[in-house]
Amino acid sequence: MRSWPARVWTWSTTIVGTRQGTMLVVAAALVVWAVEAVGWPTAPGRDLEAYVAVYADFWATDGVFPWEMLSRTPVAPLVVGGLLDVGSPLIVELAAAFLFAGAVLLHTRTALLFGRGPAVLVAVALLAYPGYGVVFHELASEIVFAAGFAVWTALAVRAALLPSVLRFGVLGVATAGLALTRPSNQAFLVAALLPLALAAPWRLRLARALAFTGVAVALLGAWAATNLWRYDDFAVVRGGQASLPLFRTFTVDRIVRPDNGPASRELAAVVARELLPEEPYRSYGVNLETFFARGSPRLHEDLIVLSDRVYGWDSDYAILGRVARESVRAHPWIFTRNVLRDFWKELSKPLFAGRGAETAEPAAGGAAARGTGLPEPTEGEVVPSEHQSAQNSTPDGSIREVWSSPTEHVIEFDDPARRARWLANDRREAELVAAFPDRWSSAWLGLQLDRSSKLYPPLWAWLVLGCVAVALRRPRAWWATLAPLGGALAMLLVTVLAVYAEPAYAVPVGPAFVLFAAVALLGERDTTRTTRSATSSPFRTTR
Repeated sequence: MRSWPARVWTWSTTIVGTRQGTMLVVAAALVVWAVEAVGWPTAPGRDLEAYVAVYADFWATDGVFPWEMLSRTPVAPLVVGGLLDVGSPLIVELAAAFLFAGAVLLHTRTALLFGRGPAVLVAVALLAYPGYGVVFHELASEIVFAAGFAVWTALAVRAALLPSVLRFGVLGVATAGLALTRPSNQAFLVAALLPLALAAPWRLRLARALAFTGVAVALLGAWAATNLWRYDDFAVVRGGQASLPLFRTFTVDRIVRPDNGPASRELAAVVARELLPEEPYRSYGVNLETFFARGSPRLHEDLIVLSDRVYGWDSDYAILGRVARESVRAHPWIFTRNVLRDFWKELSKPLFAGRGAETAEPAAGGAAARGTGLPEPTEGEVVPSEHQSAQNSTPDGSIREVWSSPTEHVIEFDDPARRARWLANDRREAELVAAFPDRWSSAWLGLQLDRSSKLYPPLWAWLVLGCVAVALRRPRAWWATLAPLGGALAMLLVTVLAVYAEPAYAVPVGPAFVLFAAVALLGERDTTRTTRSATSSPFRTTR
């Protein structure tokens, strides 16, 4: 008589491909989400304020803060802001729940293309993935990205298994959608290599690749043209040279030095002349050596505004790009080592909701900073605030931050009407954020759910397990899982080239690693020589 695990497995693999199986996956996902919601009520996610601010001013043809509008792509603000705009906490939570169920179902159906075993494993693994649950209990770009990535994975795998010009064109649409959800997702354009690698006459390969790239580039170009019309800036997102890799080299690795090269010396002179004599740097005694040695997000924002003011809005931060490249050339080992370290962190660190953790707030009045009697800056920074926030930067300098003391400053507008719109947008943003659920939750359960994240296999474990299983088993068409896996790895690499490691960047693409391992472990194996020749070597040369 077979054991009960064997009977459950047999039943699961029998039902997974049926209508009842689909309903069961959706029901199980909704139950899991509801249980998690007791400990993790839907809450503001990372950078939500920025997305809500973009949404509040999105429909105006001339935004109050053009830099803020240009620094975000539109999909995440529209989805997140649109959900909050409904004004009902119940709708917000229901939407999050069904996005979670839909993402789990899509990944399960994609795995079903390789056999019933992989489909069951993917469904169970994602339902038991605490970090994946966190993504769907925090409203920010991650929830939109995770749902979009489920769609992208389904399309990419099907395009790899049954390639056609139409399928790659549709994949190009989905790729543009991901890129317009989060700027670093432009790395998914690496999928353009897939139609060129799949076996087919070269004329057909090129047609498929052209369909993919043509559609994706056309859609991204249309958004860039919209930015040109509205803000006189032809760009998918503004500030590429100010972040990739400057943000990392300046704030994470701290290898930007005045002696790295001519551009670095030029920037240092501008900082010393135009920025350090201003508040709060003057009163906090920040000199040039401290500025570069203690590079931080606040100081980085001032570099952005400084470039706009001194070199012009249209310079596209060319000076900052040259400085970043000089720092990498001057300190290649530090940069490479730290990028690889953070890439490893992306593949290994769990994601926590962290709502049960207590955060230490500085006492009122704070400790005196360096004996000056001024409040100690928070978050390990050298100043309490940047001289001027990058979001307030404009082509004509019509918005400024005016300092009345080392710690007090206000925003001034040349145009009173623009100031009035800003205040109206602020009120609108407060109304949107008020749509979040305010209900009872169990802090104890939330803490236990966070702790369970430590027990879940990290992404690198799924990757290693999949590689070993592929080498030993060679399941049918396993190579089709390389499309989402390769896209995920490319996106994570581009991300850590620009910023520090953050698990929230990696978890939305976690299902790609689970899918790869599930297919490698349980995917149907080739049973005939004909099947092997047709499926195990998809990259063979075809004349």
